[in-house]
Amino acid sequence: MLTGFYQQMFMKQTSDQAETPRHLFIWIGVLFGLGYWFVDIFFDIVVFNEGTLRSQLLHPSAAEFMMRLSFLGLSICFGIFASVTLQRQQAARVRADDAERHLEVLLDSAAEYIFLIDSGGAILRANQSVFRDSGFTPDEMMGHHIKEFFSPDSQRLCECSFPALRERGSNRADIEFVRKDGSVINMECSATAVPDEQGEFNTFLIIQRDITERLLADRRLEDSERRFRAIFNSTYQFIGLLDPQGTLLEANQTALDFIGLSNADVVGKKFWETPWWNHSLALQEQLKSAIAEAASGKLVRFEALHRSKQGEKMIIDFSLKPVLNEQGETVMIIPEGHDTTERRLAEEKLKQMQQDSARMMRVSSMGEMASGMAHELNQPLMALVSYCGTALQLAQQAPSLPEGFIDILERAAEQAHRAGKVTRHLRDFVSNRKHEKTCVVLNGLVQDVIDLIGWELQEADIQLIFQPGSNMGEIFVDRIQIEQVLMNLIKNSIEAIMGAGIEAGRVEITSQFSEENSVLITVADNGPGISAGIAEVLFEPFQTSKEGGMGMGLSLSRSIVEAHNGKLWFDKNRSSGALFCMSLPGSR
Repeated sequence: MLTGFYQQMFMKQTSDQAETPRHLFIWIGVLFGLGYWFVDIFFDIVVFNEGTLRSQLLHPSAAEFMMRLSFLGLSICFGIFASVTLQRQQAARVRADDAERHLEVLLDSAAEYIFLIDSGGAILRANQSVFRDSGFTPDEMMGHHIKEFFSPDSQRLCECSFPALRERGSNRADIEFVRKDGSVINMECSATAVPDEQGEFNTFLIIQRDITERLLADRRLEDSERRFRAIFNSTYQFIGLLDPQGTLLEANQTALDFIGLSNADVVGKKFWETPWWNHSLALQEQLKSAIAEAASGKLVRFEALHRSKQGEKMIIDFSLKPVLNEQGETVMIIPEGHDTTERRLAEEKLKQMQQDSARMMRVSSMGEMASGMAHELNQPLMALVSYCGTALQLAQQAPSLPEGFIDILERAAEQAHRAGKVTRHLRDFVSNRKHEKTCVVLNGLVQDVIDLIGWELQEADIQLIFQPGSNMGEIFVDRIQIEQVLMNLIKNSIEAIMGAGIEAGRVEITSQFSEENSVLITVADNGPGISAGIAEVLFEPFQTSKEGGMGMGLSLSRSIVEAHNGKLWFDKNRSSGALFCMSLPGSR
């Protein structure tokens, strides 16, 4: 009875929201024990007729006194127990209420959207951030399915993800939340199941974080990466990334195209073991030393000869630039290579042109000197001719002379005339005069060139054979320029024969009529001929097979002949020696 009473009182007090007085149940226990004491006395006097009230109060029997006292103590103990239990439960309820209030404050102060939904997706609770940022009121959201506030694409994603959430108990996805004003927020949605007492997932906690700024940052990073990649791969220079130990981390497309490989073929390898460098052991060792030096924080630069995938040799200006961290340690090395082949070739060509220009200036000076010498020699030669003529006239009038004396004077006069003619021709050939075309007898022009170069033929012990055509007539040309062409062709033959050490050298010149009123002049020799390597570029400037040659003679010769509407070529099918042909239009 006593236990049931206390249970009823305890349940009533714990269900009451007001705090129960601290010692209520103790006093109830005291009163209940005293009440039992007096009820027991009443029953003993009235029912059992055992003494009076005075005797029961002052002189009860020992058994009755102990029973009454035990019941009073037991009642007080139950009161104390009930009071302590109630106080503990009240304290726990207060702590739970405080925790719930703190949780409410924490959830409402969170920047994230926090929802509690049931197994069907209906919203049971939401924190204040949801209402504050979305513009919806609690009445507009509570009880509605959470997907109603998503974009169409995110609604479909939610429908597909919900079964997996029920099965696994958690899920994550990026969704688009639609505010009341229609604006869209990109959010990361994390869902976690809250199991009930039976362990079933009937309630779910949804946390949504605004990732708009993160997505914008990701897009900016992607755009920056694309721009960097575009610049990195489109630059005409070779560029890459190495770690301090020399392992290749990345190479741009220009460098990869050079060897015809992809990043997967070279990334992760030691740089000196890649195809850019494996054609030369010495170059690999040089690169190893250079990487070690760059890893110590120094800029290294050197030139290297590389081969492309087509086998072409290229000169690369190569550098290794260290990238340092805040502590001054090398964390990365940037290798760069710039193709300097064209620049180096241009420098070499410019150097050759400067040398050729200096040589041409010396030749020009020699021409001026030769012109002056021809002028100075012409006067004594003319005097010699005059003296020979006078001596011949006096000798013819003398009554008697030694036999053959007149013949000697005639020959001396003839050679003096010839020397004067050659000197005048030499002066005209090297003089800086205005070029004019005139009608010239072809065979006479050829003979004049032979006379002019005759001393070189004699010096080289080379036989020259001229086979002139009959009735060749005249051609309309600049005499000096055509003589220059013939002179160059004959000199080339002489130098080729002498360079090859051929004994009994021979040069043959012919002239004949060709088709369409044109004349053909050929210069052939029994020299070594023209090699296949030089044949294709023979008439191009600065192409020569002679040591110390300028490579301009044949190029200028062809230009002169073509300026006369003629042609200059060589016979590719000749089996021995060289054969050059020059055609010129006949006289008009």
